[in-house]
Order: sequence, then C-alpha cells, then structure tokens
Amino acid sequence: MTKTVVSSHACRHFTGHHPPMRFVSFGELAQQLIDVWISRDEIEDPLSLYQGVRERLATNMVLAVIDFPVGGPSEFRVNVVRDYSIPTSYEDVPELLKTRLPLLPRGHLHPSVEKAIATRRPSLIAETVRHGDLQTNFEMLALPHQLEKHGVDWCLVFGVIHYLLKSAPLRKDLDDIDLAILQLLREGLQMRQIGLRVQLSPRTVEHRVERLKSLANARTLHDLVARTL
Repeated sequence: MTKTVVSSHACRHFTGHHPPMRFVSFGELAQQLIDVWISRDEIEDPLSLYQGVRERLATNMVLAVIDFPVGGPSEFRVNVVRDYSIPTSYEDVPELLKTRLPLLPRGHLHPSVEKAIATRRPSLIAETVRHGDLQTNFEMLALPHQLEKHGVDWCLVFGVIHYLLKSAPLRKDLDDIDLAILQLLREGLQMRQIGLRVQLSPRTVEHRVERLKSLANARTLHDLVARTL
C-alpha cells in the first residue's frame, strides 16, 4: 500500500516576481547530496541531508522522501518535498510525477530505489520510460539511510525530468517518403527544403504532413515531431 503526501513547500508556480538564480544542474546538486551522505557517519533525519539543496532546485526537478517499515519497503509512503512544476497541457502529468520517479506505474518501488535500500548505497540512473502514451526522460538519485534503523526507515529520492512527450507508435505501413519527411522535420527543415530532398513539390509534402498529423493525432507540426520521436 502506498500513499503520496505533498508538503506545503512542494509546488512552485510561475506567478509573481522572483530574483534571478544561477542555474544549478542536476549533476551538481546530486554530487552535493552524495558528498553530504558520504561525509556523515549517520544521518538520522533526511532534512539534514537535503536542506542545502531544497531551495536551489529547478522547476523540472523532484525531491521526495520514502518512509517505510524496517525490514523491507513492502508498505511505504512517498513524501514529496518539491514537485515538478513546469507548465504543461498534459492534464495527468502533475499527479503522475508525484510518484513516477520513485515508483513504477503499478505502485511498486523503482528497482534502483530498491537496490539503494537493499545495499545501503547510493543509486544513480538515467532512463526513458513510457506510461500509456506519455514518454518521460529522467535522471534519478536514491540515497538511503546508511544503517538499518528501528521503527520507520527512509530513502531520499532526487530527480530531474528532462522532457515529457506524448508519443504515438508509427504505423508499419508508412512508405519511405513518409519516413524521410518525418526525419527531415526532426532536423528542422522547411517544406520546400524537404521537397527538394524527396523530389516532391512543397504542396505535396504539406499534404503528406497533414496526413501524418492525422495519423499521430497531432495538433501542430511541433506536436507531430514530438509524438513520433
């Protein structure tokens, strides 16, 4: 059984005016967390582990603490400290990302988190995964409590979402021209430039692109490119 809790500081919004901050990469913050984890013999409270980075997270980053009984995370709770907050038109994304990093779609802990808990060592991964028609590319660091403790145990999870895309499987009956047009669109070419390379008029290329958009259920040209990656 799992439960997700979002703290009052978890969500940030693109409202108001904020002083500019220097961008800090996921790699820098992950290394800082690992350095703190290594430098201390025992960290009782995960807050003391992440308090130095919490206010430096970009809007595409997620920070969460997983609480679970000692002896194995058969039942656990995900406490979201800072949630992903980039605006998106995908209605199901915010709720999905509150648990997607540390969890698999059916509510099981991600194998990298389980590995970190089992070995009491940091685990760092980079993945591209699909859930339904949504494709997510992310990096994730799991930092467990160094020693198994009595009562409730914990594991810190820190991640960055590089991109979210609605994807559509390509039909197997696309011809060579369609495949070439999709590739050239991904390369940023205009209709006239594509036409020169596939030896078709720009108008014919446009007709084919409209057909491809319909097949992929894409609203715009950019949407078509994203959905067929």
